[in-house]
Amino acid sequence: MSRTTFIARLLTAALFAIATFAGVDSLDAKPKKKWKSEYASKFGVMAPGPGGKYRVYAETTYIYRNTDQEYVHGFEVSRKDQQRFMGYFEIRFPEPIKITPDLEKAYTVMEGGRFIRSNSEIHWEVYSSPFWFSPDDPLGQYELTIYIDGEVYRTVNYDVVPFESGLTF
Repeated sequence: MSRTTFIARLLTAALFAIATFAGVDSLDAKPKKKWKSEYASKFGVMAPGPGGKYRVYAETTYIYRNTDQEYVHGFEVSRKDQQRFMGYFEIRFPEPIKITPDLEKAYTVMEGGRFIRSNSEIHWEVYSSPFWFSPDDPLGQYELTIYIDGEVYRTVNYDVVPFESGLTF
């Protein structure tokens, strides 16, 4: 065996030992998204469920800007093994929204109201977040990004369109 082959094999064995010791499954630099299969999610129209927690009952990405407090949209993420997890979300608006003291108290407001971030919180089994509209909220395409344990779990692009008063829910 040549000296070069011996050194190459020695380095390979050393890297394998380090990776095994560190708990690395492989030396692949790509992040694994296997953990996503541990969760299920929905986005759409919501209603209060058991324990007062809002749940999605109709999945859609076409949302009416209805300011009636009975009309709620949002998301839910459930962990299949019912364990706890950390979660937060970000919403990007098509144009800046009105910044109120309540909004600033509940969210981190960025880019002059074009972007908000919720606080990261621990959730057990289900993480749901309902949203209501204000009369001056913009129409257009919104982008919701949900983070689980600090990583992007899902991004939802949805259209907010004018409410037609003849619709019933």
